[in-house]
Amino acid sequence: MTGTVDSDAAVKPQPPAMERKEDDRRHLVTRKASIFGVLRSLQKKRSPLTITFRGQDKQSYTSIVLKVDLDEGYFILDEIAPPSGHKKAMDGAVFTVQANDKGVQVVFGNNTVVGAGRNDGAAIYKIPLPKQLLYKQRRDAFRAHIAIADQAEVKLTSYERQKPLLGRIIDISSSGCKIEFPYLVDPAFEDLEVFDEVSFDLPESEFDTSVLCAAEARHAVYFEDKKMTQCGFRFLSPDGRNQREIDRFVAYLQREARRRGLE
Repeated sequence: MTGTVDSDAAVKPQPPAMERKEDDRRHLVTRKASIFGVLRSLQKKRSPLTITFRGQDKQSYTSIVLKVDLDEGYFILDEIAPPSGHKKAMDGAVFTVQANDKGVQVVFGNNTVVGAGRNDGAAIYKIPLPKQLLYKQRRDAFRAHIAIADQAEVKLTSYERQKPLLGRIIDISSSGCKIEFPYLVDPAFEDLEVFDEVSFDLPESEFDTSVLCAAEARHAVYFEDKKMTQCGFRFLSPDGRNQREIDRFVAYLQREARRRGLE
């Protein structure tokens, strides 16, 4: 297990605090089943966790998720290292957990230990499932936000579902897109669920064509108060023509964003 880490290392320039908070709110997961799914993924991959205690951000500690129980609403952490972290946790200190799930940043705070035991001679801790967590993808490809006038209606068909899903694309890159559904998708998206056909028409004012390809669901957020679902998708090997149309659409959106910025 690793020791403490100095967090004073050089960091990249950050956007303004209000902008970061607004962006973070768009990536908050509050649905209990979705939170369970994220923690279960961290457990299965034995992803390393970075733990920081409130008021002591200059030191970090490590652990992994050993178990997640959706019905009882808790998860189990392995012994926190180094030992000073174990003492703080047992004293009831509040801590934040950070991790990486397939290139996606995972953060959840306000955690406290509500029970402890031992497993093969090492300490383990019982912690309530978080009420919410940040699940924010670091995108490699430029992703263009789509103005309302250019938003494309999209139809997703899966042979595993009884009927197609209808939504609208709210941002897009050469490799994927985010789709908003004006309802709570039921049954919920499965992690990496594949849709055999994703089809949408490009804006008639600039294009006279459509896109058809397969895609996989990467992460869904359910806004139960607004009766709305947002989900990111990765395009699965579009053929040459469809990839060219996607790239043309992204380039068009970039030009439009620059034009609006100059007006």
